[in-house]
Amino acid sequence: MHVIIIEEEQKIAEAIARVLLQNKMIDSWRQVSDLRQLEEALELPLDGILSSESAVDLSCLQALKMVRLRQLDILFILLTVQQNHQVAIECLKRGADDCVYRDQLDRLPAAFKSAWQKASERSQQKRMEKALLITKLAVDHAAMAMYWMSLDGRLMWANDAGLKLLGYSIKEIDQISIDKIDPGLTASVWREFVTTLRDKKSQMAEMRFQHKSGRSLSVEVTANLFESDGREYLLLFALDNAKRKNAEAENSRLVTAVEQAAESIMITDVKGHILYVNPAFERIAGYSRNEVAGKNANILKSGRHPRIFYNELWSTLTSGESWHGHFINRRKDGSLFEEEATISPIKNQQGQTINFVAVKRDVTHEVDLEKQFIQAQKMEAIGRLAGGVAHDFNNLLTVINGYCELMLSQIDVHDPLRKNIEQIDKSVQKGANLTRQLLAFSRQEPLEAKVIDLNRSIAEMGKLMKRILGEDIELEIHLDPKAGNIKADPGQIEQIVVNMAINARDAMVDGGKLVLRTKPVFLDETYCKTHLNAQSGAHVLFSISDTGVGMTEEVKLKIFDPFFTTKKTGTGLGLSTVFGIVTQYGGHIECESEPDKGTIFNIYLPQVAEPVEELPAKSALQSLPRGDETILLVEDEEDVKSLAARMLRLQGYTVLEAQHGGEALLTCEQYAGPIHLLITDVIMPQMSGVDLAIRLQKLKPAMKVLYMSGYAGSILAKDYPDKKQLAFMPKPFTLQQISHHVRQVLDGSV
Repeated sequence: MHVIIIEEEQKIAEAIARVLLQNKMIDSWRQVSDLRQLEEALELPLDGILSSESAVDLSCLQALKMVRLRQLDILFILLTVQQNHQVAIECLKRGADDCVYRDQLDRLPAAFKSAWQKASERSQQKRMEKALLITKLAVDHAAMAMYWMSLDGRLMWANDAGLKLLGYSIKEIDQISIDKIDPGLTASVWREFVTTLRDKKSQMAEMRFQHKSGRSLSVEVTANLFESDGREYLLLFALDNAKRKNAEAENSRLVTAVEQAAESIMITDVKGHILYVNPAFERIAGYSRNEVAGKNANILKSGRHPRIFYNELWSTLTSGESWHGHFINRRKDGSLFEEEATISPIKNQQGQTINFVAVKRDVTHEVDLEKQFIQAQKMEAIGRLAGGVAHDFNNLLTVINGYCELMLSQIDVHDPLRKNIEQIDKSVQKGANLTRQLLAFSRQEPLEAKVIDLNRSIAEMGKLMKRILGEDIELEIHLDPKAGNIKADPGQIEQIVVNMAINARDAMVDGGKLVLRTKPVFLDETYCKTHLNAQSGAHVLFSISDTGVGMTEEVKLKIFDPFFTTKKTGTGLGLSTVFGIVTQYGGHIECESEPDKGTIFNIYLPQVAEPVEELPAKSALQSLPRGDETILLVEDEEDVKSLAARMLRLQGYTVLEAQHGGEALLTCEQYAGPIHLLITDVIMPQMSGVDLAIRLQKLKPAMKVLYMSGYAGSILAKDYPDKKQLAFMPKPFTLQQISHHVRQVLDGSV
């Protein structure tokens, strides 16, 4: 217990304190001699004041007034001399607990004890009064209806909710009996109810109250029996069942909606600890409700967002605003998923945030499809560019290659210039290979598709693969006999296998294992919805897995781009060529890879039910065939046209030249003799080669057609789905190739 002693003289103050300390009445004390010191002392915890009649600028009446103004429930004892009766009387009138004369300090302990009891009683009385006031306010303003009744069923009092429920005022209530409130409660029924209540002290019942307006109300009543001043009374609590049932139904609808919502819903406390998650959250995140209860929502963090992202989120929420944004989160199994989320604060009636609710929609599928679509658009645009470049480049190579071949046929074997020309010819062949790769990527390389056994093609390349990989890489080949056949150009399938093997080898710098597998799979509509380029149906899955260095997500996004490479050497066309070939055959390719965890490429190629087409054996090279027929040559590139015309004339043919479709039509009309063969480029200004052939064959029905291009395989495929009807010569071509193609068409073997 701590007191202050208002006294100028320190010795007197110490004497007063000594008496109290010796009698163990106080634990500590403080001397105060002026108004400023008293104000400071009253700010601290305090149990009592012992005051002389006056100090320097502080009287006992002033001190008493300050105590009462601050409503402090502490004892107050006046210490005075016997001559100051008037001061003592005035202090006692104003609320002092006692008065002790200074020459009678032996009476101080008893006075102090008595004053302490008075102060305690005052404090307790105030607490009781406050509690009663709060109780009355609570009862008066409670949402539940309350009624005080006599045992004979007469209403004596009702709170505001009770009055509102029945429609009566407080003045009318004491004139109403229970049978007026509930006509079904006759005198006998009420007596039986009271008798039962005496045994149980408390009883619940369903009643039908009648509103003042005559409206009937279904209520749930809880009756309690209590005694006051020797008499028994009833206290009834009534709850409107309609409101309760409506509230229950509304709550049930809300719970059902939240539980069955497709969106993930999470409720947390203000610190982010999870209080509730719905079934959609469990399905999407992989955690059960019990696993996340009480844990912080940051268990979903993926590490893909910077700290400032979460700082801005919390800054928005703590300001009382809702936050809208996109999350990349991590499931229980470690996989990532993406969500569009709205997080809102839940506030109480005082406007304080007490919870947060997050409504989140899983958009992983949409994001993946969007990425696939953007990638497909990018690849399509790059493919068009690559195809256009390859077309123009092929025309140049055709001219260079053709004239090299003509020079080599006319120059002596020992001529010192022959090596220079041969070197030019080798470079042309390298350039031709490069354009073939570009055309494969752009899906416009002319195809010679046949039904082949993919297992046989891979098995036959086993020895070549081992030479490519080297001794420090182990090769495993697992071919499912039921994998089935595919329709493809055998050379391009070999190109896929070789490119993938080289790519895997370069990823395993310290050796490793390369595994090739085939198996039959069926891609259903569900799978195709999540893979943009996939087509439903039976497929052969060709997978290539290595134990190399793997790739980051950033690298994976670019691996099929032409000229993109992570190697110090290489063209960057290996995987882009594979992508183009696979896509051209209606398949698709997927890549799974992580840094230091190797890479798996899954190639899906449509399965066909047709039997394998056996490839004809290659005949020995013979002398170049010749002829004397008339040929109409149409080519918009002057250099290519001149070269082709020269080659054909060397082989004995009569050549009519035209640079575009219109000129060819005019030449055909003006030429009186027969035209045995039309050789035309496919893509030309004004009129395509296909349209030209259709119009010319109306004029010359017996005329045969040979198309040439380095770019238009897909265009011809639209007009000639059955390629057995099509005669086609790819650019660049040699004298040997054009000679054989022309003769085959004219002789009817093609």
